[in-house]
Amino acid sequence: MKRFYLLPLISFLVLLYSCKDSGVLVKPKYKTTVFHGQQGDTEVNAFNRKQAEREKSLAVEIEKSEQALRVLKEQQKMFYSIDSTERIKEIDDQLTRLMARTEEIIKSLNETDPYTPEGHEKSLRLATELNDLLYKYVVPLGDLIAANKELKNIAADIGFDTGSAIISEDGKKLIAGMLDSIKADIQGWRNYLDNRDENVFSDEDYSTILIISGYSDKQGVGDEKTRTERNQALSEARAKAVAAEFEKQLKSLDVKWKLNFRISYEGKGEMLPPSVSDNQQKNNPNRRVTTIRMVVGPKILLYNNGE
Repeated sequence: MKRFYLLPLISFLVLLYSCKDSGVLVKPKYKTTVFHGQQGDTEVNAFNRKQAEREKSLAVEIEKSEQALRVLKEQQKMFYSIDSTERIKEIDDQLTRLMARTEEIIKSLNETDPYTPEGHEKSLRLATELNDLLYKYVVPLGDLIAANKELKNIAADIGFDTGSAIISEDGKKLIAGMLDSIKADIQGWRNYLDNRDENVFSDEDYSTILIISGYSDKQGVGDEKTRTERNQALSEARAKAVAAEFEKQLKSLDVKWKLNFRISYEGKGEMLPPSVSDNQQKNNPNRRVTTIRMVVGPKILLYNNGE
């Protein structure tokens, strides 16, 4: 196997990572007058031009795949900055899968001999797969991670009566407002697909995933054990009530918006909600919340696992 050297006289524009709003991936570009080849450096001429083009093509794909891996590592860093109890598992699974496959592509590209027809064909296959990974998964995944970072709260003082797990009319209105944001996200993805030059996704079915967590303050009668057990039960009942109301309202969107959904909920009791400081007060309204992590995207990103 011949060792491949990147061209020292190359000037190129590296792959730029952009959000779905811009819808643009700028591919690396450069020109060269030097062909390194199997016999050492020489000027590009009519006799070696085809091999020089193959060498350039492989260099571009290696650079693009390495940039894709850097983007994924930045996405992973951002994702793991989210509270571990609030991370959406499907995003974590996609990150793991994409990083593993991108590393395999980099390895295969570096082992490819660009000077043979077989090696060139192999690099073209890998380039096609890499392009699909970038457009179908890597770029839009950044938007899902950003959405996962957004924490929405329903204050118990607004959503529920004191000590009750029956959601109030104000609480239902808050959830209806969040459904408006889901519809806006779906429309945003539709615009993203409409502005692509190719069929990025195999269909336009959408999915939303919600993680609902209920929290309580430290108020309550009885000894500490009795109080914490009651607050645990109350926080879980409230999270369940919010989940049920979301499910009820989401079902009305299913047909019109081609949306399926998964909702999970959990009572956290007297645990501190994310980003809330403990002020040592038993009656702390910032602790009496139900938090919602919510992402919306093409179904292929959240359920298909890229297969």
